[in-house]
Amino acid sequence: RTLLNTYGADVAFQVVPRTFKLPDELDVWADWLQQHPEQDTGLWMLKNNKQRGTGLCLVPTQQAFQACFEITTRPGLEGVPLYRWYLAQQYITQPLLINNRKFGIRLWVVVPGVLPLRVYLHKNGLGLFSSEPYTPATQGSGNRLLGAGHITNYAQNENGDVWDLQQLARELGQSVWKALWLQLANVTALVFSGALRRIQEVQAQMDLHPRQTFQYFGLDFLIDSSLHPWLMEVNATPSMKATHEHQHVAQMIWQQKWEFMQDTFNLLRIHQHMFDEDAMRQQVTLRDVQKELSVCGGLFPLMHLFPTEQSHPGMSVPWQPQDHQLRQWASSNAAYQAAVQALKHAHDEDMVT
Repeated sequence: RTLLNTYGADVAFQVVPRTFKLPDELDVWADWLQQHPEQDTGLWMLKNNKQRGTGLCLVPTQQAFQACFEITTRPGLEGVPLYRWYLAQQYITQPLLINNRKFGIRLWVVVPGVLPLRVYLHKNGLGLFSSEPYTPATQGSGNRLLGAGHITNYAQNENGDVWDLQQLARELGQSVWKALWLQLANVTALVFSGALRRIQEVQAQMDLHPRQTFQYFGLDFLIDSSLHPWLMEVNATPSMKATHEHQHVAQMIWQQKWEFMQDTFNLLRIHQHMFDEDAMRQQVTLRDVQKELSVCGGLFPLMHLFPTEQSHPGMSVPWQPQDHQLRQWASSNAAYQAAVQALKHAHDEDMVT
């Protein structure tokens, strides 16, 4: 919804699969199907608010509307009928497969502040594979339960194959991976820029100081067979645990997450004086951003990828003067431009090791 409001449907549904809110947008969904039958893949994923890869139902278009009216109950609300599904999302029917298995990519992002907005994407990440080979779902299938070959959520595949991005890059090849990596960076910049208005609204309600908040996120992407990345989820509480039945895989997961957390704490420069009330009230300056760049480690700034009116006409991102100042400064700052080059070549060394 945030992407749709900020950029419009043409951009939003190139970032995420086409999605409709249930039951509010049933009529909108029906109208879209009637007007664009050639764009209907024939399969829709219905989602509720359960986590860890549960609460999913895959249905063909002709059964989808009937399923949308299914009723459920929740603890504490016995006797109150509730709709079971709250989202209908177009299913990506042709995912990119490796060794005949579907996989997703988990990336980590840090937002140290929003005035000006700063977003850093970490070099590390994970390729999370389904635990069973992928068998294409068919429109005529009466089985609404998703097989393990369709789910890449780690909670459902804790002991499945897990790769770091270096291994994924070697598998795909340097030119393919570099192009995909830069697409992922661009999409990430779009997503957090699109959320800025809502972030500003919430922070205004809470009367927060400029240096009082930060957050890290986990972003989950699915790659289709044309190498287009689709954002499936933005997780505001990504797991930092590292468990796997194979010790060497558990160690790799731990290393990827530990380096991210280490770089995050270095970026934030957390010291005792930062908890002083007066210190938290101080505005973030370009000198602060310069300091962030000097300690960001494997975190890459994405501010140069933020959308502008020129790149996305009609967008509604509420940029502040501080954001414009940061963009102008970054365009000529040596440290920032070095970080831009580092982002482009993030995994080059890994291709020859």
